[in-house]
This record gives sequence, C-alpha cells and structure tokens, in this order.
Amino acid sequence: MRLRAMLSVVIGLVIAFVPSVDSILYVQQNEYRFYDQLDGLWTFVREPSNSIGIGLLREWHLFDLSKFNNATVMPVPAAYNDLGADAETRDHVGWVWYQTKIWTSERDSAYRHFLRFSSVQYYAIVFVNNKLIGSHEGGHLPFEFEVTKTLLLGRENRITVAVNNTLSHETIPPGEFVYLQRQRRGFKQYPDGFFKQIPDFDFFNYAGILRPVYLTKKPATFIQDIVIEAFADGTLLYDIKTNSPTKQSNSISSNSQEVVVATMYDENDQVIFITRGVHFRGRIEGIRLWWPRGMGDPILYLLEVRILTDGTATDAYRIKFGFRTVSFTNDQLFINGKPFYCRGFGMHEDFELIGRGYSAVVMTKDFNMLEWMNANCYRTSHYPYSEERALEADRRGFAVITETPGVGLL
Repeated sequence: MRLRAMLSVVIGLVIAFVPSVDSILYVQQNEYRFYDQLDGLWTFVREPSNSIGIGLLREWHLFDLSKFNNATVMPVPAAYNDLGADAETRDHVGWVWYQTKIWTSERDSAYRHFLRFSSVQYYAIVFVNNKLIGSHEGGHLPFEFEVTKTLLLGRENRITVAVNNTLSHETIPPGEFVYLQRQRRGFKQYPDGFFKQIPDFDFFNYAGILRPVYLTKKPATFIQDIVIEAFADGTLLYDIKTNSPTKQSNSISSNSQEVVVATMYDENDQVIFITRGVHFRGRIEGIRLWWPRGMGDPILYLLEVRILTDGTATDAYRIKFGFRTVSFTNDQLFINGKPFYCRGFGMHEDFELIGRGYSAVVMTKDFNMLEWMNANCYRTSHYPYSEERALEADRRGFAVITETPGVGLL
C-alpha cells in the first residue's frame, strides 16, 4: 500500500506540473516550418501486468532502456499487442516504456521545437533528456509539448515515453478490473491477485504509440490554430490563433509590426480574396459546394494564412475546406438542402499485426474498397479516427458520421 501511495503522489505531481496541451493544427511542412518524423523501431520495455508503476518509482527515464535485460524493440506507429508471441503481451494491462534517440542540428536554433504525438493509448508521460515534459490522457487524439529549452542542438537527445492502457469507469472508453479469487472443491481456481480488465465496449483495447510522432520546427511567432466554418449559402467564418514566445493569443500585438494575411483560393488555384486580420465574417458569392460521392464533386477551397513581420512573411499554414450545410428533420438527413442517403459502414481502424496503428497502406486500401462498393459515407466507431483519414475522406467525397467517443458511457 505504501508503494501504491507513492505512485499516486508521483502521478499527481506529473499532472500538477506539466504544461497544458493546447489546440494544434495537423503537422505541415512548407517554406517556414519543418518537421522530423520519428517513426521507426523504438526500444520497448514492458512492466509486469498491473504493476505498481515500477518504472516511475525507479525513474527509468534516467536510464538507457536498451540496456535492460527485458528490453526489445517495438515499431512506431503500431499497437504492441499483436507483435509478441505470447498472451502476456497481447493482454498486458499497465505500464510499458518506449525510448528513442535523435540528433538535432544547430542550424535549427532559430526555430521553436515541439514534440508531437498523433495518438497514444491511453495515458502517456513524456520525458526528454531525463526531464519531464508533459503528460496526456486519452487515446486517438494528437498532443504536443514545446521542447525548445530541453533539446540539445547539435547533440544526441533521448526521448522516453511511459504508456499505460489501464481503463476505469472514468476513462473514455471505460472499463473495470475484476479480481478473480473463486475456489472450487477447496482449491483456488486462480492465483492470488489474478485479474481481468473487463471493457465496457465491444472492441479490443489496442495500446501503445498508435500514430506518427514528429519533432516539429516552427518560427518564433507561428500560426497555432485555424477554425473555419463554411456553409452552403456562401457564408464563411474563420478565427486564427497565433502563438509567440511570450504569449498565446488570437491577435498580433500592435507593437510587433506583425500582421496576419489570409488568401482564399478556389479549386483551380485562382484567388478569391485577400484580407488581413485574425477574424473574418462574410459571404462569398459564386462558390461551388462540397458534395458527397454520387451527388456532385467534393469541391475544396484553400485558405492560406501568413504572418508578415515588417512586410516579410515569417510563417504560413495552408488548409483545405469545403462549403456545405448539414441539416435534418425527424426522418431525413440533408446535405446542402438535398436528401442524403448514407451508403456505407461502421468501421474500425484495426488491421492485422499493427492493431489500431496508423498505416497509409491500410487507409488507402480501405478507401479504395469503399469506392469499389459505391459507398458514400462511413461511421467512426467508436473513437476519433486519424487526421490523415479525415483529410482523405474530404478529398474523396465521403461523408463522415463522427460518433461520440463515449461508447460504454451512454
């Protein structure tokens, strides 16, 4: 009990002192921002199932995990469950540890650096060069931490991630522990402490670093977030959030000589308008609508956002979007005012060997099969799908029914 109490204190301190995870855009490489993709074989160490958190108590992040007797390697991105030859790996509940080493260049000293995880299932604690960087709870969503002051430019850097897939009544999705201690004819059916994690859902709880990991490099003041709403009547609304070394805001300081310029392009790369400012509310005439497959073309426009400092561009982000309106009555769903009949499937991102790990190959095959079957939509059962899949659905003209990820709660 004393060790478990100590672990609770450790995790509590992690939660209390880590920086918060803010909204983030999908990773993008252009003339002002860059990234290194950190996918590959990472060192992997698995604690005993349902352990007290040995690695946290003994500060494993201070060590080279590849030297551990039980160390192996694990591909990132991928779930670890189906990659072993034993049931213990498949059914593991509790802590596992990932570690990799990367080199950075002194040429990148002008950039701010962020460590971005596209998805870790379920709870992650991240260390860089022996220092706690942050934690994140919840699988299937991206998160990132700034590591500008922690990285050693021109030297080798070590990244360590502790991952826990334990579910409870407070997690999404939920689950519970059931300790089995039954006796039959005076003999124990199970050893002391034997348990099963019972999920409150009907799919396998694939765990690990499930989607790509990036080290992103952004200018000192960069575009943090862009929220766009575009409707079938041509109404367009957007809000842009910027991030500077001293503050995060939705406006550029009037003393900095920095302005935000947004340019909208049509599907033929023709300029629709150019405007300044971080907010826009207006109506665009003559737009072409985004339609699902079988109802028209999935027309996408491009919004290019730039930060200009003293008249010179210092950051840019380009995002595609479509004009569309979804509405419904008691018995009919409409897209752009026309009745829509969904021909599609409730899907899963699972695949052989990689579990719920992201694979561009699997995603491409999935969409090709959907097109072959003349589908026009799918439902994201029962969790947020990858960002790549959402972008590809938009491009190909698939309507996506985004399911509330509260499976087992409602």
